[in-house]
Amino acid sequence: MIIVNKYGGFARHHMNGSWAFTHRLTFTSILTDILTMPYNRIAVYGHRGWASSAIFNALVASGAPVKVLYRPGSEVSNVPSNVTTIEVDVDNQQQLIAALEDVDVAISLVGHEGVQRQLAFVKAIPSTNVKLFVPSDLGLRAHDEQGLRVPVNKVKYEVEKAAKDAGIPTAVVLIGATAESALSFGILGVDYPGNRIVFTGDSANQLLNICSRNYVAAAYASIFAKTPPEQLQGRAIGISEFKATGNEIASALKKKHGSEPQIITHSLEKVEKEIETCIGKGVPLSLAWWCRKSWGSGTFMRGLGDDIWEVKGFQKATLEGLLVEGGLEPYKDVPLQVRQAFDSMFQ
Repeated sequence: MIIVNKYGGFARHHMNGSWAFTHRLTFTSILTDILTMPYNRIAVYGHRGWASSAIFNALVASGAPVKVLYRPGSEVSNVPSNVTTIEVDVDNQQQLIAALEDVDVAISLVGHEGVQRQLAFVKAIPSTNVKLFVPSDLGLRAHDEQGLRVPVNKVKYEVEKAAKDAGIPTAVVLIGATAESALSFGILGVDYPGNRIVFTGDSANQLLNICSRNYVAAAYASIFAKTPPEQLQGRAIGISEFKATGNEIASALKKKHGSEPQIITHSLEKVEKEIETCIGKGVPLSLAWWCRKSWGSGTFMRGLGDDIWEVKGFQKATLEGLLVEGGLEPYKDVPLQVRQAFDSMFQ
């Protein structure tokens, strides 16, 4: 059911009340899109994560026909009744090929632990009529030698290269940092609740690209629901809700808390050593240290690329609105051990 709200936007609400997603788009633009462009048939693999669940809901709300491919034992009880669900062992090629029948766009939204499994799609897709494969990224591209040795970056690169070598049309979505994790959880050295920030290298003056989870979800729907796959093939699509320097974030923290934030300074040399230590010992923190290095060295924005997609009519969040006015939504629940590990990065 589509409901037009008083602001001219619309929401698709499922009667079970499990979720709702509202597009901040004008009704006129919505009608124009509906009348002039057909929907893509979309398959989603990885629908339950913190970011992926919002993206999945947005794709369903867009009106595009969506099917969920899920691993044996995965929870699908909250999937809307009008969405097809198919249990599939991706290592079973015939099963995966059959699941991709009548699919135009195959979107993977797996977390870091599932990136390697995407190689199964690379093997299967040449035997299907899939027009576009979108492997999971939701970060930024590594261009430096050290960054490509960070395990998750390395595997993402290998998946993309394998798809290219197999002649599979692909597209990736690059977001930089999610607001909810980057500003409150300490991954990039910003602790909004604790009023402290780490300046790495020149991060005080360098820009960080930030997107809220809602914007990421809206962008996926905007990009993939109706855009002809041929127009997306071979693209690394960046999305940008707002940008901020470390100094601007520190200023917002001061305004919110009424006192100067605690500022910790890390040199690029220190961070590079931390990356090497983590890679050598297999510690997952190598990605967080590398992201901090990218920000502090001024290369973070390069990892987003130049092909930036704008979500028409979406009311973008701002640093002021999220930090000072309290609009920042909570991040997912994280185990205490993980929180302690990131807290150690403020030393």
